[in-house]
Amino acid sequence: MTENKATQERTPQERLQEEQEHKEHVHHTKINAAAISDHLLGNMHTLHVKLHQYHWYVNGANFFTLHEKFEELYNQNEEWFDKLAERLIISGHKPASTTAEFEKYSMLSEDAINKYAKAEDMVENIIEDFRSTRELTIRAIRLVQDEGDDALEDTLIAFKNDLDKNIWMLQAFIGKEALEDDDAFDEDED
Repeated sequence: MTENKATQERTPQERLQEEQEHKEHVHHTKINAAAISDHLLGNMHTLHVKLHQYHWYVNGANFFTLHEKFEELYNQNEEWFDKLAERLIISGHKPASTTAEFEKYSMLSEDAINKYAKAEDMVENIIEDFRSTRELTIRAIRLVQDEGDDALEDTLIAFKNDLDKNIWMLQAFIGKEALEDDDAFDEDED
């Protein structure tokens, strides 16, 4: 019996159980790029919610600019969400795909009270979320280089470059240099 036929003969519950056991094993033993990518997908899911919230609730003198920018960012986030998940599937992985999984793996937080934040605070919060996501992406890139999956590496590098650009632009919006207040780059200088 071929592996594909054996897979098809198992029930969906059995297949899911096997996948979940494998993920737990990888997360608690030797972490790989796919495991880190589940965290990236979780972060993207959280960003989906936060960017929409900020898009809807931003107010003040920069309303028009930020309303449009937050929409641009959530559309961009959705594109990367899909690209990364599809690349993982093409590479033979089973990425997180449910709200419960995304909440479990996300390293970011969101809160209803943030809809009342000042516009600049919203921008600073997104910058920090992008920085956290960038750090996970860098970890995934390093792991995938060792794993030899060039296509996944390319996808992750392109995503990181997009995060870097968005961080720079949002930093400029609040009057800061691209790397100002960036702990990741401050640590490199030590």
